[in-house]
Amino acid sequence: MRMDILPLCDQHYRTMEPALAPYNADYSIEFFRCTDKFCHRCFGERVGYTTPKRGDAPVLTPNQPTCDRHGRPMFIISLDRQRNHVTYACPESNSYVRTPVRCNSDSGQA
Repeated sequence: MRMDILPLCDQHYRTMEPALAPYNADYSIEFFRCTDKFCHRCFGERVGYTTPKRGDAPVLTPNQPTCDRHGRPMFIISLDRQRNHVTYACPESNSYVRTPVRCNSDSGQA
């Protein structure tokens, strides 16, 4: 997992932090989680944004942007409230792919 990126939560745009969840004795899952204590949103480089539920497979967020070049889910790197859009970035190392997306005016979310 890249440690040089800090995705923003796709629900309310707070900075996410790196986290580690044990999967079994030999394997752990690395991901980013929202820093708001009541938010359960996570971003994983393979699954994108999701709200995990114990014992269930991740439910992928519909219409989440993916990188055309690498095919990976993109994360929110910035929010421009004046222009009402978010910018997504590819999590692939050495990738500079950026995609601005206009926010939904009803909910304030992309």
